[in-house]
Amino acid sequence: MPPAAPHSFPPKAPRRAENGPVGPEYHRDGFALPRLETARPARVLGSYGEEAAEWVKANMGLELFGWQRYALERALEHDADGHLVWPLVIITVGRQSGKSVLSRAVCMWRLHHAEHFGEAQTILHVANKRNTAMEVMRPAGLWAVNTYGKKSVKWGNTEAGIETPDGNRWLIHAANDNAGVGYSVSMAFLDEAWRISKSTFMDAIAPTMAMKQDPQAYLVSTAGDSASDLMQTYRQSAIDAMGSDDPDSAEILIMEWSAPVDADPDDVETWKWGSPEWSDKRETFLRQQWQNVEVSAFKRQYLNQWVARADHWLKDSWWKETTSTDELPADAVWTIALESDFDGMGHAVAIAAQDDQGNVIVRATTHRTIKEADAQLAKIRREHPSLYVIVTPGYVDRLKERFDSLVGQREAAAGTQTLLDLFDRRAIKHDGSQTLLEHFSSSTISRRQQGWVLSAPMGRNGIYAARAVMFAASQAMKAPRPLAMIRTRRRA
Repeated sequence: MPPAAPHSFPPKAPRRAENGPVGPEYHRDGFALPRLETARPARVLGSYGEEAAEWVKANMGLELFGWQRYALERALEHDADGHLVWPLVIITVGRQSGKSVLSRAVCMWRLHHAEHFGEAQTILHVANKRNTAMEVMRPAGLWAVNTYGKKSVKWGNTEAGIETPDGNRWLIHAANDNAGVGYSVSMAFLDEAWRISKSTFMDAIAPTMAMKQDPQAYLVSTAGDSASDLMQTYRQSAIDAMGSDDPDSAEILIMEWSAPVDADPDDVETWKWGSPEWSDKRETFLRQQWQNVEVSAFKRQYLNQWVARADHWLKDSWWKETTSTDELPADAVWTIALESDFDGMGHAVAIAAQDDQGNVIVRATTHRTIKEADAQLAKIRREHPSLYVIVTPGYVDRLKERFDSLVGQREAAAGTQTLLDLFDRRAIKHDGSQTLLEHFSSSTISRRQQGWVLSAPMGRNGIYAARAVMFAASQAMKAPRPLAMIRTRRRA
């Protein structure tokens, strides 16, 4: 019989001041709740999380923090038949918060509970550097030596891992094109996943889980930079699903402890967003880091914020100085741009309009399905009938409603120059959306036949919101100014 239903956690109550976020919300047991978290779908009727936490405590003496127990509770949710709900789990938190202990706990629990899945378990643990995964396994390996004997653990450079007497295995591999090849894997655990490529996961690791019962993959990491295609892709898919009209259809669980993009990095309250278990010791440690670590590295490592590469085209000053609370002008023609990712995993709807100062106000939403993007467009049409709708080839065949123009690479080249000019003149005004920032940060400006174009590095995805804004802003620069301003000039 499946374990009892998961604990009922109190709803989050955001703590905000007039000038922005104050600090994270807290669980009744004292730890910070994730800032980004997939809602629990109706199909969840239980969790193995409490069992897992109690097993590692009773057998390994591993006492988990509250946030780690919470993460296990969510990650190991199951349905009425006892099958795991989440095929992919993303857990991302600031450095030195206890990711390694959580990793060890979930791997050891699954290694020793094959009865829940009706077959022997093979766990594949990979990291960009093999030693990273070995450090997580090492305490578990020493425990296995004492429990099962020396032959149960291999420490070699070519073969490393744990094998229980009944044939369940925890294997350690480096994250490369051969990771997992030749194995049939029950659970894949990707450590510091921001350093692992999407192709390694998709081409080498994911296929190994095709025939297993309740396969589950974990992407566990601190935030990275715009070069990380694996984490950026699946993280964005999870965020898009959070805004879906059908939250019960979500297939990716994300739990992210991170500071909002508009939070002050010099404020101790901001630091708490990326540190679920706060203490005086943690505060002292972060104060030292703040004094000694470069700001972008501090944001990534301890605020768990994704950052652009140091040589990125989007300067920090450009983004900060164009963040604005200005509203879209109600009496202007709004340009709407719809863009789809090349692999169909995401869609964006961008709005742009000139205000009476000649600035271009932009807003963007991301969506998991074409249907949701269509619904967003229909909603905008109802609220603001004066629109100019442009679409890209990836979207045009699926758009059921009228549109005004089709844009492609030629318009992208012109739009890229317009976008750069708007940022350089601080004449583009956005709301500081973290999703939009991350899409811009993941982009590059590369040479194409038509000219320099905003694009994804090496064909990666994850910049569809940035491209939608580019197209919308470029067209908005061609549109008339707000009608009220025109009438005012005529009267004068």
